[in-house]
Amino acid sequence: MNIKDETVKVVARFHEQGSVLRGDAEGFCDGFEIEIQIESDEPETEIRELIRLARRMCFTEKALLQPTTIQLNSRLNGKDLIAV
Repeated sequence: MNIKDETVKVVARFHEQGSVLRGDAEGFCDGFEIEIQIESDEPETEIRELIRLARRMCFTEKALLQPTTIQLNSRLNGKDLIAV
């Protein structure tokens, strides 16, 4: 496939609420906007398929769209901390 140029722009929207001093501060992800720009003489159907396949292989997008297990290990001075 002949791609002359490609650009991917990602805008992430976050907000936080609560107070660190009160101990109830939380961060939230409100969403992402992804813009893909491709310069190519390839047929539009081929570019659409390329984008579809790229999205299917994107580990980040998959992790954001479905429940993902996160394992947290915390240590202080080389010793395990109790999970919080």
